[in-house]
Amino acid sequence: MTALGIPSSRSLCLFDSNQAVYREKPEPGAMLLRTAKTHIRFGHFEYFFYRKQPEQLQTLIDFTIDNYFPHCRANSNPIKQMLIEVVEATALMIAHWQSIGFQHGVMNTDNMSILGETIDYGPYGFMENYDPTWIANHSDYEGRYTLENQPSVGLWNLNCLMRAFSGHLAKDDLIDVLSHYEPKLITHYRTLTYKKLGLSLDEKNSEKYDIEFVRELNQILKRESLDYTLFFRILSNIENPNDLSTVLDEVVDREPMAQWLSQYILKREQENVDWHNSSIEMLKTNPKFILRNYLAQHAIEAAEQGNYLPFRRLLYVLQTPFEEHPESEELSFRPPEWAKGLEVSCSS
Repeated sequence: MTALGIPSSRSLCLFDSNQAVYREKPEPGAMLLRTAKTHIRFGHFEYFFYRKQPEQLQTLIDFTIDNYFPHCRANSNPIKQMLIEVVEATALMIAHWQSIGFQHGVMNTDNMSILGETIDYGPYGFMENYDPTWIANHSDYEGRYTLENQPSVGLWNLNCLMRAFSGHLAKDDLIDVLSHYEPKLITHYRTLTYKKLGLSLDEKNSEKYDIEFVRELNQILKRESLDYTLFFRILSNIENPNDLSTVLDEVVDREPMAQWLSQYILKREQENVDWHNSSIEMLKTNPKFILRNYLAQHAIEAAEQGNYLPFRRLLYVLQTPFEEHPESEELSFRPPEWAKGLEVSCSS
């Protein structure tokens, strides 16, 4: 995730054990030691609030501001300023998730960092065939944490956090804090989406964003069951607008894609950007490699037999996912039929 540019906790070390752990089935145990700028979550504030422990809650608030948001002390309302920054950091993180097709899988408030870092990896996954309703967590029976629901769940969690501060800020202040979420998330997501397409967009010219243009592409991706990551990688390799055969060869119904590509070429020409240079930048934005569940499963099965080479190879390419790595080309391939739409659990 860090290599993809997404704020995240980090893995310090991983070691295994011969002792069996009983989950869905007995498996060799392993332990991952994680580091993060902080492990303080939304749920910590809720804990003291709902247990009616105001002194402990105040201690946690003071500690959080002093250690992670000290600049907020200069503000006339440091708690409100801190919460605005928490809201905006959360919005930026989720916008990153959406742009890369990452589904967290279990977005409880105790899995949300106050610093907007991705933490508590469990039943997560990267979307393969484009489907915003895909569920990574096999115990998410109602689809609460689908990819398309993550932005709204993020807002729900922030509402829960605001409730824990209801004794410290007036209702209007809490509403004002939450009002920062949606515009920040939408603007950042749109900027990232246009960057994936080789188009320019920022907060100053956000009105350029063509919702229908992006929606048409997503509809094609879904109808054709195209691999989300590989499609953008293929698009990134186009250096000549007169040769779009590699994109058209990915679809069965070529006409809708051809029409969309005509619009795409027009937008690129309006920006007057060299296609070769644009391709170089897009290849730095659209990864070739993601952690596909079936690749992780292969690495696990090999490690259980004492063979750590698949794990090391996978880790190596994931640390530089935008590079070509021709020696590991197969790690970028679409999943086989048996592995499509794999769901995992909190104990995976």
